[in-house]
Amino acid sequence: MAQTGDMSAAAAELPASTAATFEPLPPHPVERDVADDTADIPHPSPSAAEPQGDAIELIIEPRKGWIGIDWQELFRNRELLYFLVWRDIKVRYKQAVLGVGWAVLQPVVQMIVFTLIFGIAAKMKGSLPQGLPYSVFVLSGLIPWQLFVTSLGTGGMSLVNQQHLLTKIYFPRLFIPTSVAGGALIDMGISSLLFVVLLAINGIVPTWGVLLLPLLLALTLLVSLGVSFLLSALTVTYRDFRFLIPFMAQIWMWVSFIAFPPSIVEKWRYRWVLALNPMYPIIAGYRKTLLGNVPGIEDSMIGWHWNYLGVSVLTSVGVFLLGLFYFRRTERRFSDIA
Repeated sequence: MAQTGDMSAAAAELPASTAATFEPLPPHPVERDVADDTADIPHPSPSAAEPQGDAIELIIEPRKGWIGIDWQELFRNRELLYFLVWRDIKVRYKQAVLGVGWAVLQPVVQMIVFTLIFGIAAKMKGSLPQGLPYSVFVLSGLIPWQLFVTSLGTGGMSLVNQQHLLTKIYFPRLFIPTSVAGGALIDMGISSLLFVVLLAINGIVPTWGVLLLPLLLALTLLVSLGVSFLLSALTVTYRDFRFLIPFMAQIWMWVSFIAFPPSIVEKWRYRWVLALNPMYPIIAGYRKTLLGNVPGIEDSMIGWHWNYLGVSVLTSVGVFLLGLFYFRRTERRFSDIA
């Protein structure tokens, strides 16, 4: 009580203007009548607010069948494949001075080197007719070969180089090596423009067989994807294959007769063994359709045989199915050992 009297006395000594500011608080908040403005707003019932239709449920389970590929899933995610292809192209030519010009410069440099070494120094241009420049002959094989060797090298290392994607998110793993072949296909289209210019300069008109180019391109993609699937899966499991891939690319190029005419082995008794290499008849098919109208050219100069192409079709399909089967069988272990 003494403390209360002291506080009253201290308040009395303050000026009137200051003392007036101290007002006792009401014991309880003053309740006022406030009109409810939301009373007229219709509120949906709980059942109406719920989404209509059945809920979508995603079930991940092993696929049945010999290979077990969900083709519907691949089709639904086709836009992802497009963006992966576009990403590979942008990464490859990002901050490059020539940009996509490297897609033309690389086969041009190889064409010049092979022409100087094999055409002029080794005098192999004498095995071709006068109306066919050695550079055109070499470039006709280099253009489809670039598609295959890119799928072989870059595609074979694609899973190892992008292992961070394998361990973090789920998406169709087949898209990774397939996107490499898609980017190489675009490079092939760019370099083909240069080849068309060379044909026009030298006055070479393709044969009616140019209508078979889509078939040859499909075979090239088929064997390229098969090799890419197989090597990419093998490289994840056995890292020794990353050292073997460059060696395979070099040997494969020589036995496909990219840099020199195959006429040097046409008299060989066991030349049919070359048909077991799917790229040999495919390269010969490109040269037959594009250079077949050159005066004096013979099928033996370019290694063209119809039966070889038939064997190549069977071999390409077999390589594709083998790569696809092994890729799917080992895909479940990619995230664990990548």
